[in-house]
Amino acid sequence: MLRWSRVGAAELCQGRHMTAMTLSEELLLLAHDDESDQPGATVALGTGLAGALLLDLAAEGLVVAKGKTLVGVAGTASRPLLAATLTELLASDEPRPAQHWLTQLPPALAPLRTQIATSLAERGALTEERCTALGLVVTAPWPDVDPALEHELRARLQRVLVYSGEPDAHTALLISLLRPLAMVRNVVDKHHRKQADARAKAITQATADATATPAAVARPVHVAQAAVLAAVMTATTVTTTA
Repeated sequence: MLRWSRVGAAELCQGRHMTAMTLSEELLLLAHDDESDQPGATVALGTGLAGALLLDLAAEGLVVAKGKTLVGVAGTASRPLLAATLTELLASDEPRPAQHWLTQLPPALAPLRTQIATSLAERGALTEERCTALGLVVTAPWPDVDPALEHELRARLQRVLVYSGEPDAHTALLISLLRPLAMVRNVVDKHHRKQADARAKAITQATADATATPAAVARPVHVAQAAVLAAVMTATTVTTTA
């Protein structure tokens, strides 16, 4: 069986472990303990991870918006998974709506969650333990993440959402993903949820505002955000009416 086990906090402090995480890595860490077994939650997380990849590419100037479509820009992505995502966009024979990519990227990059967990392992955030059952290697569905890494991430979000700290651009993009996925409530205490959601709403609007963000980044961010929200609402509606 392939398992993901914890790496000690002291090891994480070594230089090679301090590389900033991507949005998809952070989203997977936050979703690890909170995802339910309901199909809608599974679809929503897949949508969120695809949206995170698009937002990371937008932040790196590797995707632009043309109307409601997103188009890849030839260049060098910072991570292998982002490079694979960019390859998918560049291979398209025509500009595609953001919602198309939210649907198509998870199967195109499958197994997407395992790829993200593997990238965390390669950075030293996780470590692999292989064992066999009945002579077969079985893959564990979720990684066992280092609590120190997740605690630091949650503390960073709480400083912004609860204590009105100013987010950096990366944290603002992460918050803009958490809100449509209804995950803001999972990173703050119960009595701070209303305040945190209002703060997240303001930050989400600001990240798509060309006066607060370079227009080249703001436009694809706005398109991706709208697509994630629409896709999550659709998945939720289908699940609740089924």
